[in-house]
Amino acid sequence: MAVREKEVGLGSCVICGRAALRAREEGELTMLEGPNALRLKDGGSLCGSCVRKLRVMYPVQFTFDEAKRLVVKKDPLVELSTEEAVRANAEAVSFREDMREHYGFHNAVFSVDAMAESKGGFLQPPIVTIFGQVLYGSFYMQDEVTIKSGGNEIKAAIEAIDAYEHRIPMDAASLKEWIRRTWDPGRAVAENGYPCKLVVLGKGISLKPGDLVVKD
Repeated sequence: MAVREKEVGLGSCVICGRAALRAREEGELTMLEGPNALRLKDGGSLCGSCVRKLRVMYPVQFTFDEAKRLVVKKDPLVELSTEEAVRANAEAVSFREDMREHYGFHNAVFSVDAMAESKGGFLQPPIVTIFGQVLYGSFYMQDEVTIKSGGNEIKAAIEAIDAYEHRIPMDAASLKEWIRRTWDPGRAVAENGYPCKLVVLGKGISLKPGDLVVKD
């Protein structure tokens, strides 16, 4: 496979044997267009597809600096050896199914860290930015989701998905700009194990840490 100009080849994936390609740009731990390949601690490589499969078992761990910007604290995948990664791959499907059973067999589950509300446009409902991390599955723009909090359930559609780099909510202007510059909304995806923010429209949405957004 040819390596594109903005990619670096890391050799062959130790799990599937495909080329492990890594984007040259930094910040892949909050990317929304699919995970990069990475190096394991013993020098082996995982391709993006296998990273995606294992990420449900080894989510990115993050914290915030004094300016409340997200900082990746730890990526547990890079601490695995080749042997450990191969073993984890054999367990990934059953691990995911156990999670689905635990959370009621939803197709995707997002755990809330925080939320913020902004005024919508003229005669529009409030814009709610939900910060957190996908536990498993994937969320796409315009997905119909259920927001669960304190026994209450609210139906909504995802208007935007963005990297969780800081706790700045979207307002009407930034949401409009996000839609304008996202030429292919289908590429905006929130995947399991990564921090991100989901944007929905709605009244009466009140969330606390640990609440869930689910997709069936």
